[in-house]
Amino acid sequence: MDAFRLFATDYRGVQWAGGYTQADFYADHDRGWPLSGEIEALSALASGFWVSRRNNVELLLVPPIDLPMSERLITSAHIGDRRILSSSGPGQHVVEVLGTKIAFSYEPSGDALWITADASNDLKHPFLENWLTEPLRILLGTPIYPRMVARNLGDGTAHVWLRPSPRHKAASPIGLLQPFALERGRAEQFWTLYADILSFITNAGSFEAQELTRYYDELAHAQLGSRWVLTLTLVGTAEALANSLMTDDDRRSEFAEDMLDSMREHIEGWAEDAGLRARMLSNLGMISRRSVLAFMRGLGRAGALQPAHIQTWYEVRNSVMHGNLVEPWSTEEGDDRLHQMIDLVHGLTRARIVAGR
Repeated sequence: MDAFRLFATDYRGVQWAGGYTQADFYADHDRGWPLSGEIEALSALASGFWVSRRNNVELLLVPPIDLPMSERLITSAHIGDRRILSSSGPGQHVVEVLGTKIAFSYEPSGDALWITADASNDLKHPFLENWLTEPLRILLGTPIYPRMVARNLGDGTAHVWLRPSPRHKAASPIGLLQPFALERGRAEQFWTLYADILSFITNAGSFEAQELTRYYDELAHAQLGSRWVLTLTLVGTAEALANSLMTDDDRRSEFAEDMLDSMREHIEGWAEDAGLRARMLSNLGMISRRSVLAFMRGLGRAGALQPAHIQTWYEVRNSVMHGNLVEPWSTEEGDDRLHQMIDLVHGLTRARIVAGR
């Protein structure tokens, strides 16, 4: 179980920590015993002229993700004064959240995406570097983590991390706003939602991912499994989101307290079968609090959710939670049910962002 812990010094004198690694050596080499191994990440407290003096964070996403940009990047090639080639692509977008401007900009090569933002009282170290990508994971429905993180402290020093990131960042159907270019105004809605979600996430004030982000992380991973796994994750996510929206008043039973007390006394006085009596009392306890289904139907009547989607959730939940397999999504009915379940999760997500909890 012993392993080497790697430290290294680069050509500028910066000390890097590489964590633990298993190293192999080659005894048949003609110049000593060279070591070879893999590490998970590199980190350093960097200083020098190349470190930003701004109190901010810089995130580098490699490979980049596809985002709607408001400014185009135009590249031209010339021979002398004659232009021989011109190309145009996504360039940059700046969104303001809680008084802070967050810039998203592509490298001219198109091989990387930078996300930069100044720290503030609301968007502060060390949380900011994690918060900036959480809304993207919800909106795109796929794991998004930066390849490089630089936490610039504003005094000429920076904590820098180089770490693995997902190689494929293609958006998925479970993303809250996919595809963002489907219709006119969709790109603007994307950035409005980004700002709303980031503001929502900051309320938790946690270095770890917000609960809502973790639900979408689970959905992203569930897509790699079977149809049954994805269905179970969808129904569970919808129930968890609805539960998180319910207040103490929402949990009160739709039946009056005196009616419940009267029924309890009636059942307790029935003495023919103790086992049946105990089960009926247990069921009475369940209806003494409002169910998630009843709460969601209330949201349906208010127009926040589609009643048909709620009914689909109820039917699918009762089926898969009792061990029944799901019909293939390749069928028209199965495909329609899948989209209804995803839309229900999206509706509950939006309701939670609006509620701010």
